[in-house]
Amino acid sequence: MNGFHLERLAKNRREFIDIFETVETYIKKFIVFQSDDEAIVITNWIVHTYLLHLFDYTPYLHIFSATKQCGKTLLMGIINALSNQSQMLINFSEPIFRYIDKAEPTLCIDEVDRWDSESKEAIWGIINSGFLRQGGSVMRVQGQSHEPVLFKTFCAKVIAGIDRNSIPDTVQDRSIPIELVRKLQSEPVTRFRHREQVKYQEEIISMLEPLTEYSNDWESQDTLFDDVHENALFETYKDEILNDRALDIVEPLVVVASMGTLDWLEKTIRACINLTKREDQEDNNLDLEILKVCNQVRMLNVGSKHIFTDDLITAIHQFKESELAHMNGWGIDPSYLAKRLKVFGIKSTKVRQGTESKRGYVWRDFIDPVQRWLTTPSDEEELIEEEPVIEVEQVDLF
Repeated sequence: MNGFHLERLAKNRREFIDIFETVETYIKKFIVFQSDDEAIVITNWIVHTYLLHLFDYTPYLHIFSATKQCGKTLLMGIINALSNQSQMLINFSEPIFRYIDKAEPTLCIDEVDRWDSESKEAIWGIINSGFLRQGGSVMRVQGQSHEPVLFKTFCAKVIAGIDRNSIPDTVQDRSIPIELVRKLQSEPVTRFRHREQVKYQEEIISMLEPLTEYSNDWESQDTLFDDVHENALFETYKDEILNDRALDIVEPLVVVASMGTLDWLEKTIRACINLTKREDQEDNNLDLEILKVCNQVRMLNVGSKHIFTDDLITAIHQFKESELAHMNGWGIDPSYLAKRLKVFGIKSTKVRQGTESKRGYVWRDFIDPVQRWLTTPSDEEELIEEEPVIEVEQVDLF
């Protein structure tokens, strides 16, 4: 992060400085965060909802915890109260896209861990598409003439629930994670009473609402920034955020932060880097984890052309450092293995070893996925002969 360039990019606008200080202090009054990063990001996020008309991207906030009573709903309520055109939702149906297209609201969606993933598949599709202004639309026929109509799905969204994995991976990629934990007795916070807080929230909103008047039209006197400013900001942090999707979604927050002081801008960039950082993409992705372990088994069986499913699972369970060996308390089963490998186009088939014929996997099918998806393809790849396999009958189990 280039501090010299950032100093030139911080605009030190008094109205934004006051808003950042006020909103951050207010949020931290009621919520215990694991670090200051969360409060900084949430503050910028709330401000960006009033300036959403200036941006092509919007990051989602994903608020989650391991258990109940960690402050998720309270934080959601505060964000809902302070954000622009905000609506708190717990349950809704697929036609939510009509409301989004009409109002471009801020949606605060709580208790997603209670959703039935199958019945909510269409809703996840709408949520997934709505982070990009030009990218997300739903087409429906309308009226007696059945005229096809496009409905925009772009809007700011906060999603909350127990367990990070209560939302699909694709939505996680569009979200900044805010993980809450139960507070200790040594971490006192002010008890939130809605009736007492209404007037304070109204005062904060009165500071935020004028932001909606800012324009991205350079003929207007109310223009905040231009492409040159955005690009210069991007150059200061792009090398520290390795995920391309994360680079897209944090941009509005960094631009918003640049309206304040250099200190606030630096803290915002650092918070975005910290909260979007993946410890290890392979370790956090079970699909890649299972491909990686299967490839390790493959390399231990150089010379063999296939393996029975039961033998592959037994071998996977021998890798005690992998979470796969400990899932469900005993490991994985054939159904789980097949489902994960299908992502890479690898399917179980009937294979023969000696006189015995059972379902299994052909090692040749792993070569292309390993080369494409694993970060360091094995140097021993050339040892696997690419000969046609006899008696291969592809069967799709799922």
